[in-house]
Amino acid sequence: MKLSKPDFLKSPLEHFRDSLESSYGEKGQLFREKSVKKKMPFVYTLTFPQTASHGMRTYSYGVSFAPHPDQHNRIELFLEMDATDMAWAHIVGYLANNLRGDCPFLHGEIIRIGQQISSDSGLNAFVVVPAIEESAETQVRDGKKASPIHIMQLIPIFEQEVLTIQKMGLERFLTQIRPQLKNPKRKAF
Repeated sequence: MKLSKPDFLKSPLEHFRDSLESSYGEKGQLFREKSVKKKMPFVYTLTFPQTASHGMRTYSYGVSFAPHPDQHNRIELFLEMDATDMAWAHIVGYLANNLRGDCPFLHGEIIRIGQQISSDSGLNAFVVVPAIEESAETQVRDGKKASPIHIMQLIPIFEQEVLTIQKMGLERFLTQIRPQLKNPKRKAF
């Protein structure tokens, strides 16, 4: 018989992880990064590996500890890709760790990486949107009394698509690339 830790002894990270793992019905892999910001806690990345039914799903945990004046909710980041390359998982933790407190991660915000995210893909930037994938949780709790954490999805794009997004609008752009949204090898639109 396996004993489990009572809820009142669980850390906020354990509540966050339990919430996502019970939602997906599978165990995730947890990675920890020391904070690059002074006096801030670690950043964690929770990754669910790619299966036949879904792509690799990755959530950050740590952005919500560094509020930004333009953020009205506690937020964390989400990325889903049809890939096995762990670079896609680690970029979520990297962005969370380096941009939290400085970047509000608002709807439509563009994040330029400046280089390829993975060796087999030319995608090199992200646009931030509220979670749009059916598989993504839109709100997660990290404790019973805590306010919900709103999930913001990172959509990988090519840096040259920024002009396209500005011309046609984000919603129309997302509709156009929707069939290839999780494909790391998609062509530029």
